[in-house]
Amino acid sequence: MIFILLSSKATFIDGMNICWFLIDGLFLWIALEKGRLLKSDIQLFLKFALIYLTFCTLRALFLIQLPLQYWVSDVIFLFKYVLPSFLFCVILREKSIKYLATVICHLAILSLPLYCLQLISGDTVYTFGKMLNLPYAHFNGYVNMIFFTYVKVHTIRNSGFAWEPGAFGFFLVIGLLLNFFTNNFTFDKKAIWMSIALITTLSTTAYIAFVLVLLLFFRARGVKFTKLLFLIVPVVIAFATSLPFLFDKIGVTYNRDMQDLKNIQTLNQTYIHMGQIMPLNRFGSMLFLINALRFNLIWGVSNIYEQSIPLLKNIGLSNGIFSFFGQFGMIGLGFLLFKSYSLFQKLNGNIEVSIYAILIILILGFGECIFITSIMLCFLFLYHYSLPASFIEQLPVDEDNLAKQKQITKSLIINSQII
Repeated sequence: MIFILLSSKATFIDGMNICWFLIDGLFLWIALEKGRLLKSDIQLFLKFALIYLTFCTLRALFLIQLPLQYWVSDVIFLFKYVLPSFLFCVILREKSIKYLATVICHLAILSLPLYCLQLISGDTVYTFGKMLNLPYAHFNGYVNMIFFTYVKVHTIRNSGFAWEPGAFGFFLVIGLLLNFFTNNFTFDKKAIWMSIALITTLSTTAYIAFVLVLLLFFRARGVKFTKLLFLIVPVVIAFATSLPFLFDKIGVTYNRDMQDLKNIQTLNQTYIHMGQIMPLNRFGSMLFLINALRFNLIWGVSNIYEQSIPLLKNIGLSNGIFSFFGQFGMIGLGFLLFKSYSLFQKLNGNIEVSIYAILIILILGFGECIFITSIMLCFLFLYHYSLPASFIEQLPVDEDNLAKQKQITKSLIINSQII
């Protein structure tokens, strides 16, 4: 629960650096107290840290001519964002994926009655949230109550425990993916609840990703691709052309982004005078960063790359893929996706299904700045602590086999870490 709330970037936890390092300390204490932190775990993190710091150092020395503070920020990123993700995997080990899906499901269920109350009286929800008076939790029509967020500009959309509806949709899609990969692609109660909650987000990106999740689900269940196209495509076209937040919204967003880019200097000054941050949508964020960073998109600039571009001091970007390119480049994103693909392959062994899962992550990333959230960074290590989905099913779960299961599990984890 703590890890998911840390990942949600909606609570005061994200806004206070002390909370991050306190959670680091808490996770480390639990790992030591429970005897979960093994020598092989320390070696795994040190190897990753060595590769990461070498990459950032070489980039800072030979590719990016920026002050020392940019390199220092990259070092801090390792301990603030990556370390808690690693410790989470160390503590829960092979249970990490199942617990992630379970907690996301429970929080999704919790959001539904609160969402209904929001539809009945959003002002009541907002007033109650302000009464709690949590730090970094209420401003400009935004209020967070730890387990639920209400945003006045999204009066009919469910933000759940995330910072806005699209981000909540991201967590739900990730929860669905992880749930399917660990329950042998069964549409169980968890999947039903998360699907219902996902519908309430009214998020274009989440809906598109959800369609791919369904495609992944049916393909994993052995349904022929041609049959799926015959059944799904007409339904998708009907919904996409009739619902205003799908194709119509994509077209409107693109046209608006093109106009914003043409007048970005003037608009930015206007927002500054109003004391607000200028929002730049998905397409505008992508094109702006392509023009601003150029070849630096390959290796990135820094975790705080925005500070190297004066105009970005008052512009809010919303394209997670290109934002991550600015931080760690195509190289960094390629490594994260490779580790994610390796995880899905290990859990299922189906190349096609694993590719669909990566496409889903990319679609989500295009719509939200998600790749530096803790839940995505833990994909760097989940592969080393996960077990093939078919492994436990091969042994009957009874008292005679418990010791054997534990011994084989421990050997598989150690071997995967060595690899």
